[in-house]
Amino acid sequence: MTDERVTGPRVSDERVSDSRLRLGLACGAAALSALFVVLGFTGIPHTGGDNSGYVALAHGLLTGAGYTDVFDPAGLPHTKYPPLFPVVLAGMIGAGARTWAALKWSAAVPTILTTLLTFLWAERRIGPWAGFGVAAVIAVSSGFVYYSHWVLSDPLFIALTMGALYALDRSDRVGAGPVRWLAVGTVLVGLAYFTRSAGLPLVVALLASLGLTRRWRSLAAVGAGLGLPMLAWSLRGRGEGVAQYGTEFWMVNPYQPELGRIGLGGLFGRIVENGGGYLFQHVPAGIVGSGTSGLALIGGLLVVGAVTGWVLSVRDRVGVVELFVPLYVGLVLLWPPVWGGDRFALPLFPLLLVYAVVAVRSLEGRLPAPALKAVGAIAFLVLFFPAARTTLDAREQNEACAAFAAQNGPWSCYGPRVGAFIEAAAWSGIGLPDGSAVLTRKPRHFYTHGGVPSRAFAFTVSADEQLALADEVGARYVLVDQWDGLAARYVGSAVQGRPGAFCFVRAFGLPEQGGAQLLGILPPEERSNAATASPSGIPRCPDSYVSPGADGASYSSSSWSIPLLDGLES
Repeated sequence: MTDERVTGPRVSDERVSDSRLRLGLACGAAALSALFVVLGFTGIPHTGGDNSGYVALAHGLLTGAGYTDVFDPAGLPHTKYPPLFPVVLAGMIGAGARTWAALKWSAAVPTILTTLLTFLWAERRIGPWAGFGVAAVIAVSSGFVYYSHWVLSDPLFIALTMGALYALDRSDRVGAGPVRWLAVGTVLVGLAYFTRSAGLPLVVALLASLGLTRRWRSLAAVGAGLGLPMLAWSLRGRGEGVAQYGTEFWMVNPYQPELGRIGLGGLFGRIVENGGGYLFQHVPAGIVGSGTSGLALIGGLLVVGAVTGWVLSVRDRVGVVELFVPLYVGLVLLWPPVWGGDRFALPLFPLLLVYAVVAVRSLEGRLPAPALKAVGAIAFLVLFFPAARTTLDAREQNEACAAFAAQNGPWSCYGPRVGAFIEAAAWSGIGLPDGSAVLTRKPRHFYTHGGVPSRAFAFTVSADEQLALADEVGARYVLVDQWDGLAARYVGSAVQGRPGAFCFVRAFGLPEQGGAQLLGILPPEERSNAATASPSGIPRCPDSYVSPGADGASYSSSSWSIPLLDGLES
């Protein structure tokens, strides 16, 4: 009797102590993530078009245009990006968010949640302290901190993915509780898929796991719950749209369509190229930063350890995570190499780290316990401190940029080439007649800063193809900018080949610093087929190409609010 009375409270005290430890570590991981998100924050916009694309889609939802490509002259239903992230942005904009900095909470908060969910999932697999070590590395990792301050769907997708994996891990038992966790996990899987199409491997992994464990009723319920909305989205994607992942997937390089398409045989070469890039560059750089020495060694050891740990884990169980990893890796390796980067590998980072811990722990019995702990501690230090240093170094650059941007505008840190493009977009909003459309390098940025619909110019040097695209979408203008070399390569060559089809509207910036020229596209019946060696003799466009009083109208290319959102009621 005495032993029972003593043992009971001790067991209870141990459980309370364990719960307090887990709670403290979870809060510590979230706090560390919040600290580094703040340290890495920058209020300037991102040059990637996806940022403006998401804002434009959210604006369309708020203004009654529906889920359409409002930034495109054709205004077709949007079929490329799933709608959840634009819906989140629409809610934030409806609540009053008008600046890039305000909208970046859509990435910052999910990043912190990802760190917390990483700890909760990892703690179940490898224990609280090792789980905290994994979460701490994720909290300071270069890739996670970097993408926490851009208006992109990746942080939300990863948070939903980690939440789904945690819930589904808890559902791997029999009883009413696990059924509820399966329901939660299924909902999160669906939300992840409708945040990014890259969530498809997660859907397949869930269904395959239920089939392998012969949970047929659950498989039928989950299949119906996920299948019907996914089918509806797929059927929508079969309709007319501007861009589709399926079409771009088979291109050798989506930015150089003249290189043609690959066949099934070309996928092997793509796997080899991507494999080397992710193994020796993207994965290690995404954790410790691209400026860290020994990236290839770090990446090689991490991936070898993760593969070993995955194999060992599969021997014990084949759950959703064990199925998701090879499916998602396959997707990453098959993607066009030009799109490769740490951004697409981020969902794998927590899983790779946990499997690497599993591999190290498999050495128990072969190495003395102190040596084993030393290996784990060294691995943590090798990853944690370089990653933290990368963020602190980036903070110095961000502070310098913030000071410069405060005086010169939010885009000024990117230089005069980008500045000239934004200036052209801002002027076009007041300088071009209503109903105008423009061919540009960055259509979505052009739209969010000028409100003028835009389509990317054709990636071809053929003047006839450029003009055919303009006629198809009703574009009377094309912007020859120096954002990168594509406009000069494609549009510049087309203009040189047939200058009689164009006229001059306005110049922006200084040519010697990377200015931009807005050209008019003449009607088919007024185009000359003559070719000259230089487009310098292009005549000025007729007055009808410019709104009356445009030269004296006031416009600004340095607004910190997003021009497209100005005037919206909160």
